[in-house]
Amino acid sequence: MLLITAILILFLYAVLGFKKPTIALITSPIVSIAFAYLCAFLNQSELVLVAPVIFAVALIAVLSAKRELDSRRWPQRWAKWTLISLGILLATVSAFVLFWPGGSLFFIIFIAFVSFLISYISTSRYAIAAYVVSTIGSSIRQNLPLAMALESAASGQNDKRSRILRSIKKWLVQGYSLSESIKRGYPKCPGYAVAMITAAEKIDQLPYALKAVEADMVAKADENRRIKTVYPVYPAIVIVFMSFVVLALMKFVIPQFECILEEMFEGKTLPAATQFLGFVAYNIGSLFWIAFAFIILVVVPVSIRIKFRPRRPDKPYLISRISDSVKWHLPVSHWFENNYSMVQVVEILRLSLNSGCTVNESIANTLNLDVNNCFKKRLQKWLAKVETGNNIAESASKSKLSSSLAWAFDDRVNQGNTLAILETLESFYRSNYSYRVSLVRLMMGPCVTIIMGTMVGFVAYAIFSPIVVIINLLVSSVTP
Repeated sequence: MLLITAILILFLYAVLGFKKPTIALITSPIVSIAFAYLCAFLNQSELVLVAPVIFAVALIAVLSAKRELDSRRWPQRWAKWTLISLGILLATVSAFVLFWPGGSLFFIIFIAFVSFLISYISTSRYAIAAYVVSTIGSSIRQNLPLAMALESAASGQNDKRSRILRSIKKWLVQGYSLSESIKRGYPKCPGYAVAMITAAEKIDQLPYALKAVEADMVAKADENRRIKTVYPVYPAIVIVFMSFVVLALMKFVIPQFECILEEMFEGKTLPAATQFLGFVAYNIGSLFWIAFAFIILVVVPVSIRIKFRPRRPDKPYLISRISDSVKWHLPVSHWFENNYSMVQVVEILRLSLNSGCTVNESIANTLNLDVNNCFKKRLQKWLAKVETGNNIAESASKSKLSSSLAWAFDDRVNQGNTLAILETLESFYRSNYSYRVSLVRLMMGPCVTIIMGTMVGFVAYAIFSPIVVIINLLVSSVTP
């Protein structure tokens, strides 16, 4: 009877997940737990394994459910990332159970493969964005009807880029603006591109903005294709692998050396380096496993989600606000966040003033950009001061914006030269940002190599020093 109930529940959630994904996603965990408890209560433990199957079937059905392009897709997103997390967890447990002690090596190889896969997907994402923006920009520059141009560019093809162009064209035909059509038809478009197009659309400077966005997307795609001197995941992989090796040696090998010293040479102990390593392994080892589990189950999925989820400049996500605040208040990242934001702000200010907008309208246009949230608060403060009649340059200084930006709007020093100075500042900030990024990446290679070499050298010394101590004691105890 219980088996028939399990089959009926499976069928129910296969249909419910496809027809009503929200209800299926919310109720499937509760039903799965209740069914597992019922099986345990009735002493039919062989049917307990059906409970996770019910949950998995519900997730797959939710993921396969049809939805409209403008509908909220959070059930499908939650189902997708839950399945991915469960798959990673299942692969990890299987590796440790089936391949121990080589399970750690298998897991590290798996993590490396996932990292390279994420890097490839990220590169492909920027390449697709560059193609879409390039197609739209070339159509506008040639004064072609945009909807017809996009349909013509996508005709006869069925790849991802063509589907995106058709989707954007669908919303353009329905009367939406270009920025809104991109948001609806290409929801995975990078937030920077959407924000720049939205700001440029209000000042009728779309051709220039699209050209700038296209250049930025191409540069990011090319940057991801380059071979890096230090791959970001490499230090983490080395530390994890070394931690597994140390834990294994401290459990199976080092205790044997300690027993030899106690039995053969009374009063002798392990070297200080080995004792310190043992303290770390025995007393902090549990914290390492907790941190490792937290990183795998929480940090990695959240990081992947943040990397592939476009930012929302008009209504920032909670994680985006927290991330912006952390990066803004850290010493080194603060400079990069401020400089990158200045590049976009100076560019939009110049375009707005060049198109005939007033100063306060130009500042208001910068609020649509995808810049650091803390920096945007300074722009809002600047706008409020300007709208109340305060001096533009003094208001920029009091809002803690760049002194060079205040200098550009100082009528007493640069009367009539604001546009030329803004153009100079845009070139300066852009080149300065690229130079600093290249410099930091160049310095990271030697620094990471030194740090990793020091760690590996200390671990090697701590492991092999007991052998040297035993040999020296044996040699000194031999009578000629």
